[in-house]
Amino acid sequence: MKYSLEVGARTVDDAVAAWRGGAQRVELYVSPMEGALTPSCGFVEEAVAARCRLGMNLGLYAMLRPRAGDFLYNQSEFSILLRDAELLSAAGADGFMLGILKEDGALDVDRMKEVIRRCPGKTFTLHRAFEALSDPVRGLEEAVDLGISYVFIGGPSPYGRWNGDAIPNLLCQAAGRITPVIAIGPRCRNEDLPGLLESTGVTDYHIINGFRKRFSDMKFAWGKDPDDTESLQRALGSIEYLEEAAVREVRDIFDRYE
Repeated sequence: MKYSLEVGARTVDDAVAAWRGGAQRVELYVSPMEGALTPSCGFVEEAVAARCRLGMNLGLYAMLRPRAGDFLYNQSEFSILLRDAELLSAAGADGFMLGILKEDGALDVDRMKEVIRRCPGKTFTLHRAFEALSDPVRGLEEAVDLGISYVFIGGPSPYGRWNGDAIPNLLCQAAGRITPVIAIGPRCRNEDLPGLLESTGVTDYHIINGFRKRFSDMKFAWGKDPDDTESLQRALGSIEYLEEAAVREVRDIFDRYE
């Protein structure tokens, strides 16, 4: 059984570290404290350029999320999402992370269809908005009908919404029609991974737990005082980055189970 690893990347250096660590795909995004938002066009273009320059066999998938909060967008927000999709598609993104909902928690099929229509040839993932659906069984069928390739299933508690027979039932429904991806965040420890691999039988995983902090290289130290309470000033003293070794640790666990 071959396992596929997707990780988050907030910079081009993160994307390179992901590839060197053994990831097959990256989600390009910004604003992690807001749950991941759409990356800039320049970010995607530079990631594509780095892939060409280094010969990286790495899928580049961009988040489409114009703001933090829920996945119910007004007309101006949806217009921004559409324009971002067109620009990032032209910039060379291989695909997109997407999820648009209606007020009642149903998938907004018409809007999803419009985004997909404007990005021919791109691969789409229904992201963690899937966990916010009022009827995930119906939503999964709609995702299949839309031609979406991947669907994020947050995993069993405490990693996601699903308990009991929910995941096995969803996996049975998805089998051969759409690829389920177990998506888990920093609370997942590497020692938990073998149990997930054995219990779910899923081959695709989206894991974001390899980010570390380093001190800023700035010589002028304003903002490095740990007592600073102003958020921008407090953030200036360090930089978060994806650690290649952390990605490799996960990849090695996967490799041992293949």
